[in-house]
Amino acid sequence: MGEVLLGPFTDLTAVATSALKSVWAHLWLLMSTALLATGLWGAAWVWWRRRARAALECRTVVDLVPSAGFDPSMEGIGRHAARLARVPTAAGWLPRRASAVRIQHGSVEGKLATRLEGPAQSAGLLRLQSFPDVDVVEADRGVGEVRPIRFANIAPLGVTDDEQEI
Repeated sequence: MGEVLLGPFTDLTAVATSALKSVWAHLWLLMSTALLATGLWGAAWVWWRRRARAALECRTVVDLVPSAGFDPSMEGIGRHAARLARVPTAAGWLPRRASAVRIQHGSVEGKLATRLEGPAQSAGLLRLQSFPDVDVVEADRGVGEVRPIRFANIAPLGVTDDEQEI
């Protein structure tokens, strides 16, 4: 008569004890599953990093050299930007850092040139001529080839004559 019926929670200690015994009995299975999942994740991470490193080692470099009368329209610039935005998609399933496009500005024979560097898988898209007055030139990719432009007796941007930052 002293028993109180609690519905489905009649014996919480028995349920908790049974669950604990079941977990303890299968602890080796749970631990081996966690260890296997961690090992697979680590192997996938190493593979992805090596894939990114390999993709970064073989990239396509193209110089865009404009003619003297080059005057692009806003529509042409928009088309060029949209084409560059499609490069990661055209590169396929690559890590994000390996599918990016690097844009550098420099000088080729006294003319302003834009250097595009992107994944080798999207080389065809990078080599397309965007503007009618721009020559697409295969660039020789050498270490230290990009040289900064320095002007004599002129302070770098952001520094005044008193060597204080603006």
